[in-house]
Amino acid sequence: MRRTKKIIVTIITLLVVAALAAGGIFIYLWQRNNQLVAEVQPVENLTWGYSGNEMTSSGMVTNDFYQDVYLIEGQTLKEVYVAEGQEVKAGDQLLAYDMTLTELQVEMQELEVENIKNKIILAKRELEKLKNTTPIPEQPVIPEQPAEPEPEPVEPVQYDETAGAFHFLNGEVDTELAESGGKGTPEAPYIIRCMPGCYVEGSYLNQIALAETPVFVRLQIIDPTSGAAVSGKFWDINTRQFNGMAFDDLAKWSVEAKAPIEEEVPEEPELPEEPELPVEPEIPQGYTAKELAAAVKTAEKNLKDLDLQRRQAELQLEQMKKVTADGVVTATVDGTVKTVGDMANPPQDGSPFLTVSGSEGLYVSGTLTELQLEDVTVGQVVYANSWESGMSFEATIQEISPYPTENSNSWGEGNPNVSYYPYTAYISDTEGLRNGEYVDLTMTAMYSEEEASALYLQKAYIREENGRSYVMIADEKDRLKKQYVETGKTIYGEAVEIKSGLSREDRIAFPYGKTAKEGIRVKDTSDSGMIYY
Repeated sequence: MRRTKKIIVTIITLLVVAALAAGGIFIYLWQRNNQLVAEVQPVENLTWGYSGNEMTSSGMVTNDFYQDVYLIEGQTLKEVYVAEGQEVKAGDQLLAYDMTLTELQVEMQELEVENIKNKIILAKRELEKLKNTTPIPEQPVIPEQPAEPEPEPVEPVQYDETAGAFHFLNGEVDTELAESGGKGTPEAPYIIRCMPGCYVEGSYLNQIALAETPVFVRLQIIDPTSGAAVSGKFWDINTRQFNGMAFDDLAKWSVEAKAPIEEEVPEEPELPEEPELPVEPEIPQGYTAKELAAAVKTAEKNLKDLDLQRRQAELQLEQMKKVTADGVVTATVDGTVKTVGDMANPPQDGSPFLTVSGSEGLYVSGTLTELQLEDVTVGQVVYANSWESGMSFEATIQEISPYPTENSNSWGEGNPNVSYYPYTAYISDTEGLRNGEYVDLTMTAMYSEEEASALYLQKAYIREENGRSYVMIADEKDRLKKQYVETGKTIYGEAVEIKSGLSREDRIAFPYGKTAKEGIRVKDTSDSGMIYY
């Protein structure tokens, strides 16, 4: 009894000690965490801001610039106001279109643009599907099975007709054979000598069977050496015996056996058993890694071609809308009309119908990538910096080509993965700049309002957990908590777009280190500032 009480007291004592230890650890951890403070700052101060996208290229200054006027497809020329060699000023009328069907043509061109856009959507889906496709393993090449040799033809068994075959000739007994004796009567039948193994054909038997006068014949087998009759080797046949029976003319009857000769049908040779072909494994459907890479490349090229078609169609539409009011095309530069086409026979090879050569000022050509086209417009300012003097000049974009150049390496970095579109800019103040001088060209393309308001955070402030992205955010009680967010594109490899789950007014902490835990107290910091790029 005393021993039992002692055990119970010991157990209770151990439990109390364990509880005190656990409580002590909890209090220690609570105090330590309560002493930790995480620094937070408003998202607004950490957002990457964008004032624009700087574009650079280089080109040579020239004193000649050409305004090329291409006829709008489907439009009919109404009048041409200028002649070759005529001086014109910017704004002067060059030509006019017949506007009778313009509204309908504009609608048709708008439908063409929408059709191309729909094709682009389908092409993007196909490309995305290919990129998300898991390739199948490469299939081993199965060697072709050798062709089975054809069986050698079997020669049919031939009868040896040299043994002596008797044929009834012309319905009468051969006189030479009949000399052996006999008169064709029962008492004195015709005796026909036959070699051993001889036979008669059914046609001979038919002659006897159908003869009007009774005929009696003895077919006698003779010794081929001596010519003497072989005893007992004969066959007596007569008309009465067959009694009008009909035989197959080609049938053969053995004289010695007095019976039809059964044709021996040659036995079919035993063909070797066809070996069982191995069961071909089921070939999985899909793309191998190599085929998938080729399919992706083809889909990307198709998408790129469609995008070029879209831009050309939109340019055509824009040109058509520009002339919908009065159908008049005006000069954009001061200069001289260099060439004018024939209204009755306009060019069909894609060359310009009319060209104006600029006469004053200097011009410079640069390039834009296909990704920059939508951010740059005619009239935008470009800054040119001289390679020789270091001076800067302002130029105004006069024209952007709708067609990519094939010589992109001469203007920019020459990225082979994008297309380059040339533009021409006019420099009005040319003091200190000469014809033929090279310059660096710089411009800033403004982002759209939607792009400018997008929320971007440095990648270091975003962590992942089970495939989901989160940031450490301060709650209303000034304690840290995980806040899951939806992310978008990454720009420059540095910042990630936050599409939802976070606002500019929220406060976040650096999500690494000993203070990056839920429940930690937070403290606002003042060292902040928007990051521009």
